[in-house]
Amino acid sequence: MATHTFSRRMSAVGTVLGLGLGLPFAFGVTPAYAAAQLEITKTHTGDFARGGEGVYRITVTNTGDEASSSTEMSETPPTGLQITDSSVTDNSVGVSCSLDQTLTCSTDAIPASGGYTVVVTVSVAADAPCSVTNTATVRDETSGASDSASDPTTVTGGDCDDDGGNGSLLSILPVNLNGVLPMFNNISTNNNINSPGASNTTGQKFSLTAP
Repeated sequence: MATHTFSRRMSAVGTVLGLGLGLPFAFGVTPAYAAAQLEITKTHTGDFARGGEGVYRITVTNTGDEASSSTEMSETPPTGLQITDSSVTDNSVGVSCSLDQTLTCSTDAIPASGGYTVVVTVSVAADAPCSVTNTATVRDETSGASDSASDPTTVTGGDCDDDGGNGSLLSILPVNLNGVLPMFNNISTNNNINSPGASNTTGQKFSLTAP
């Protein structure tokens, strides 16, 4: 009798487990783990030059299993860069962008595997830092989930191209003493005068010639 009772209980447990696994698929119920997942990437090519322009590419993608709610992507450029233009490409959703110092792009729901890319043009100030980091962030307006991407950029031009004091300019004492002091007629100069912050030295070497 005990053996039959145990068998019936195990059969009942198996039936419940089978229903629990099978019913969501039979009735089209979305598994609990399905969700939207917003990801953002930010890239550029080459260095940016002072007084010139540069281009960033910002890509927003929903890598999750469900559509997101409405989203907002924002980018505030660092000191030395100013956004001058933007255009949307690779667009599988409707995107609306506005620019007022900060670039803001809004969408309705982004379907799973959907997304868009924004090409952003920036002007580089003549006194921009030699290295800048540009950051953009995207946010799901309903869930509050967000992602951000940063893109360090090298800026060239002006003192950003300085060689660190290893060059050679004129001596701080550019006086040739040959013939002025007859006993010294073999003089060489060693110079290392260059940029601020460098180790600047100068020297005059004299060799004695016997009369």
